[in-house]
Amino acid sequence: MADVSRPLDRDRGQLLLVGALALAVVFVALALLLNTAIYTGNLATRDSGVEAAPAVEYVAESRAAGVDAVASVNRRNNTSAADLNRAFNATMGEWDDLASYHRAVAGDAADVEVVGVTNGTRIRQDDASRNFTGNGGAADWTVVSGVSNVRSIRFTVEESMLTDDPTNLLADDVFHVNLTSGAGTRSVFVYDTPSGPVIEVVDGGTSTVCPAGSVTGGTFTVDVPNESVGGASCPALGPVDDTPGSVDIDYRDADAAGGTYTMVVDEPPSTLSPTGSDAVSGLNDPGTGSPYWTYAIYGAELNVTYRTEKLDYAATIGVVPE
Repeated sequence: MADVSRPLDRDRGQLLLVGALALAVVFVALALLLNTAIYTGNLATRDSGVEAAPAVEYVAESRAAGVDAVASVNRRNNTSAADLNRAFNATMGEWDDLASYHRAVAGDAADVEVVGVTNGTRIRQDDASRNFTGNGGAADWTVVSGVSNVRSIRFTVEESMLTDDPTNLLADDVFHVNLTSGAGTRSVFVYDTPSGPVIEVVDGGTSTVCPAGSVTGGTFTVDVPNESVGGASCPALGPVDDTPGSVDIDYRDADAAGGTYTMVVDEPPSTLSPTGSDAVSGLNDPGTGSPYWTYAIYGAELNVTYRTEKLDYAATIGVVPE
């Protein structure tokens, strides 16, 4: 009888070889497909970023223009809320005309439109020789009560008017600002020491001392939004104006400090007044001495659109100066 085992073994070996080659081809094909997909995804991501870059840049420019416009009209056009709104819309309209023209040169269509303005009140003292008492001379007084937001809190303090080297912040009549909101009460004390002026931020059970970085002409600045004292970093100031819900701002021992200050709240003077008029308790009317109030824009909303051949972008952005 003939021996058929060897041909069968050869056939089986050939089948295994063919199968292995087929699997190898499949794996190579899958690898190529995967690499192609990854490359295509990366390329699409890069292309999308490049296409969106002009729109992102334009949004940033629009926000910066809005911040500058708010600051400008608050200084120049603060005789009434209506004047402020007209001036702000006109300023942004002029900027939009120029900016959209420059973008059109590159073939892009850009537009900025004012869609909302939050009217507020600026509270200010610009008499550097005066202490921080209210307009009637009260050392303990409420600056504002029941506002939703406050921004741009800055003091320029005369070192010579501060309490010297206190051992007890409350008993030794140290000037301080209390901001009371849903987050509790945060206090900023300002006093002098043998090494120079400092502030002390008390937030809940935590107390942080920040020395003034520099004193120029006998004064230094406490800049809450920029978290600095005399130009030196003070991160403890960061949460001070983070005031969820209704907020009250009170000065205590205000006869123990002096200089200038400013802040902006998001309520108009008529809301701050207990009588519903534009006469605000503790503050003088504009042009009648410090401290006083003026009409102000707290913030605004802008609609920004940007279109190219490959991109159609639209967003509403908030504009709130620091």
